[in-house]
Order: sequence, then C-alpha cells, then structure tokens
Amino acid sequence: MRAWILRRQSRIEERPLELVDNYPTPEPGPGQVRIRIKATGICRTDLHIAEGDLPLHKSPLVPGHQIAGVVDEVGEGVTRFRPGDRAGLTWIYGACGHCKMCVTGRENHCPSIVRTGWDVDGGYAEYVVADEGFAIPLDGVPLDFEDLAPMMCPGMTGYLAFELAEVGPGDRLGLLGFGPTAYYVMKVARSMGIDVYVSTRSRAHREIAQSLGAKWVGNLLEERSPEPLDAIISFPAVGESTERALMSVAPGGVLVLSQIFSTPMTISDYNGNLWGRTIRTVQNVRRSSIYKMVEAAKRIDMSIPKDIFSFDELQEAAVRSRRGELQGLTAVVRVQ
Repeated sequence: MRAWILRRQSRIEERPLELVDNYPTPEPGPGQVRIRIKATGICRTDLHIAEGDLPLHKSPLVPGHQIAGVVDEVGEGVTRFRPGDRAGLTWIYGACGHCKMCVTGRENHCPSIVRTGWDVDGGYAEYVVADEGFAIPLDGVPLDFEDLAPMMCPGMTGYLAFELAEVGPGDRLGLLGFGPTAYYVMKVARSMGIDVYVSTRSRAHREIAQSLGAKWVGNLLEERSPEPLDAIISFPAVGESTERALMSVAPGGVLVLSQIFSTPMTISDYNGNLWGRTIRTVQNVRRSSIYKMVEAAKRIDMSIPKDIFSFDELQEAAVRSRRGELQGLTAVVRVQ
C-alpha cells in the first residue's frame, strides 16, 4: 500500500516524511478490523512526533491518528463491525483493560496505553488495522469523511477537556487559543447554553468564534476576561500562558491544560492566581468521551472549516499547518 513514513525526526520544513508505494498492507488478526482510509487529518501532535518534541517509538513509523474510512475486512470473532461499515480510529489504539485506571473508566491514564500513529502505525496510509473495541462506529453521523477525520482527534480530545472543565448551563467557559479543538468544544458548550469567552490573536479565528456565538472575544495574554470565568480550557503549548489564564479563573474554578507538550510553566503569585483554583490536564483520550462526542455529532453540526489536500500533498499540508498558512482551522487529506 501507499504510505507516508517517518524514519528520522527533523523540522517539518525539512520534509522528513517519505512517501512509499510498497509499505506492507496490514491484515486484521482475531478481533481486529481493517479500515480502508478515506480521509486523515493533520494534527499538531503528529508534528511534535516528526520534529522530535516527542520521542520516536518505532521506525519506520506511519504517523496519523485522525482516521475515517470504511471497514473492508474483519478478523475472526469480530461482532461489532461488518465490511462496509463506516469507522474511525483515534489516538487511543489500545489499553490493558484490567489496571486500576482502566477498571475505573480512566483508560486514558493506563500505563500500558497504545497510541495510534506513535506506538503503532497510523493513518498516513491507505489502510490501518485496529482492535474492534477501539475502532469507532460512525454510521448514523451525518458528516462526510473529510469532516469525520478531524473529529477523531480535536473533537474527541475536546470533549474530554470539556468534561474535565465541569461546566454546565449558565456557566462561563473560556477558551485560550482557538484552533480545531476549541472549535468543537465551543459547538458542544453553546448547544448546552454555556457562555463562551474566546482568546485568540487571529482575526480569522475571532470571526469564526463570533459567528458561533462567543459572548466575548479578546486576548487573555494581554487582558483579563470581562467577568471571572468558571473554567478555562487552554491549548497553546506555551507555559507562560498558564498564569495569565489563571488570572481570569474565579476561585473554585478549573483550568484545563489540553496541550500534549508545553514549555516550562511558572506560577509567581500563588495566593492571587492559583489558590482555590484546580488545574487538570488532558492526557490521551478515553472511549467514554469518544462515544459521547459521536452522539453529540448526531444532533449538532460538527462540520469544520478545513483545507483539503490530496494524498500526494500530505507533507505539504503538514508544512502549511506548521507555518499557520491554512485558510481553515485544520488540514484534511483525502486518501482514496
């Protein structure tokens, strides 16, 4: 099969991905399904892996974990899928199922977690295999594959961040940074009657946030929100933004750090900015949140502004994402 592989890490502008035509086509084993990939998304985490911010766990590696396609073959014993079903695959490829974290519904913290496109080959290819328990049924979601693919990461991760924020109708939720994950969080929050306050420097992103019903749009790195917020979900991998975000969180409120990587953080004013607040982090993603997001997508329009590329253009899509040159919020690659 055709696949984009990573053998060595370097800056994405140096184009470390290599397109090969004869990468082994995976075959589903017992309990597994094979997905013929229709669309795959470009994620910031993929860039962290390619550039060395995260260590390379296998080489060569097929990156990518925003996967949407059609089941074309099933292994022995599979009962949840049949050939022809639409299916997705997210960052969580597997977990042990019996540790304390797994049995208490926190499989995202499983010490044996397996991550798609990092620990095992992912979606920058024509096919991928997955255990049927971790493949995501997508029949019934009224979206095309180009919108389903990005939902598999920023949508699913965003829903977990939203749950960790513990906000409800009438509360005030801040979003520091407005990329694809924040977009999905805002869609869910606004559907529940939550007021959303958006911090972004991008004029285009400000316009999108305003069109979605943001109560306030500004820049929390330079100013405080007009009202104290019940929670903020922060996305930039910039540690210096942490205390700035806390300055707008009311005592008793929550700051959720959604990034997978960050520069060093310092809290200089404990009493003024941290005391009484709770900081939580999004580590990986769990199926309970994934399934809730899938159900939300059946009643909320989760289509997203996106730039679409051909499979041969995948590396160029990654470069343009890294440079901030996209017209939409994310890049999606049509695979086949």
